[in-house]
Amino acid sequence: MKVLKKVLAGAGAAVGVIAIGLAAALPASAATQGPARHHVNYESISGTLTGQGALANAPVVPLRLTGAVNTWGSINLGGNSAVSKIWTAKGTLTVWHGNPNPPPKLNYASCRVTYSVSTSYKVLGSQSTGAFWKAQGNGWATVVFSSIAPRYSFGKYKGQCNFSPKAKPLPYGAWITFNAQGPLYVH
Repeated sequence: MKVLKKVLAGAGAAVGVIAIGLAAALPASAATQGPARHHVNYESISGTLTGQGALANAPVVPLRLTGAVNTWGSINLGGNSAVSKIWTAKGTLTVWHGNPNPPPKLNYASCRVTYSVSTSYKVLGSQSTGAFWKAQGNGWATVVFSSIAPRYSFGKYKGQCNFSPKAKPLPYGAWITFNAQGPLYVH
């Protein structure tokens, strides 16, 4: 479970990045308030990574962005910085976010370990590039990490889930989901 904890430490940073990207959007009611040359819309960012890649120390989650900027990209969930970047085909979206570290939810019947990280974000338009340059917005992002812990194969605890920090999660049941949304105000 040590690998999953390392990934979770970086997840808070990644969630913040997504949240920042979504934070750039403004509510639809604000569309008439901005200058005519600006585009306002609600942005949604989502992606999933499964298998061995979800257990990497710095997993890279493929993303789909829809709304104010429609594109695809990815986010590296490694690290623990409060500033993250979403790399896309139309530029880089940089966001500031919180780094929560929630306790895992343990399922003793299936040996599933799940971390759910939710945080707010704010878009850093001056540090973004391309279509996201000088964008504004904020929102909420959630990253969920889930894996299956191995079972003890011998000894006193044979057959029980091994949730110890030294246990290596099984790759076939590992997955990460990334979801963020919020208003995005772009030029």
